[in-house]
Amino acid sequence: MASDGLLNKAKKGKCRICHRVRKTETQLKAVGEVRHGYATGHIWECINIEECNRAANDKITARHKDSALIEIGLQIGRFKTHITFF
Repeated sequence: MASDGLLNKAKKGKCRICHRVRKTETQLKAVGEVRHGYATGHIWECINIEECNRAANDKITARHKDSALIEIGLQIGRFKTHITFF
C-alpha cells in the first residue's frame, strides 16, 4: 500500500539493520525521516533487537545480496535519537 508518510503511514517497512520487510504497527519503530520536497519517508528499525541482530548475522554468513549494506548498518549501529535527512 502506498503512503504519503504523514497522513497515511505505511503498513510494512524494511528494517535498516536486518533488511527484513515487517509490519510497522507491531514489529518496527520509526527512528528517522527522509524528506524530499513534499514527500516524507520513514527510517525503520526492529523493536526486538536480539532477533534483528540474529537475522542480520544469518544473512551476512549466508552471503545475502544485501550483506554489504547489513554490515554497514551494524557498524553504524542503532539510532539513539530521531534523525531527519533533507
